[in-house]
Amino acid sequence: MTPKKRQNGGLGTSVSEELREAIIRGVLSPGEHLGQTQIAERFGISKVPVREALKLLAAEGIVSHDPNRGYFVAKISSDEAKQLYKLRRFIESELLATVVWPSKEMIAELKDRFDQVDKMFDKGERTKWAAALRDLRRDILDLSPQKVLLREALRLWALTDRYRSLLPARQAPSGEHELVKALGKRDRKALLRAYHEDRDRIESLLLAILDERSA
Repeated sequence: MTPKKRQNGGLGTSVSEELREAIIRGVLSPGEHLGQTQIAERFGISKVPVREALKLLAAEGIVSHDPNRGYFVAKISSDEAKQLYKLRRFIESELLATVVWPSKEMIAELKDRFDQVDKMFDKGERTKWAAALRDLRRDILDLSPQKVLLREALRLWALTDRYRSLLPARQAPSGEHELVKALGKRDRKALLRAYHEDRDRIESLLLAILDERSA
């Protein structure tokens, strides 16, 4: 299969998106070697966009590069997860603490979108659910005027997506409904409390899984 070029990116970007998705879904395992020739043959393309894609993923930290051995899917660890989620908490808390309150129309739209996300989850459409939930989270954080922090939050999401994918499907439903309720009430304390409670739930589950894998 040849990946299609995205409207705002080249073939290398398209390949990197497909490889990233394969890593997040566990199709490509931590520590697995990413041979440029094999990937090029899989997509029916030259090694030039493959090399570009691997460099992009290495810059994100999803892929590691050894000058002598090539590219590998980055390994996962409890220590890395703790650090990444700590950074996410710091940045996302700051974004939520500075959101501009949305209009009633925007709140209604967010609620409708979350209803659609829940339906995707109930149907077992995990990939669609994750993408839609990601878009909703981004739009909530985008209510803050601190766009530099938002860009950093999005970068960290790319690094933590593959950790969240370790969670059993039944343990991963969205906790953002409480965020929308707090936004509707314009209650900043409730907004931050709901965020941290959901983070506590997800992170404790994830760290327990990582500890079990390393035992």
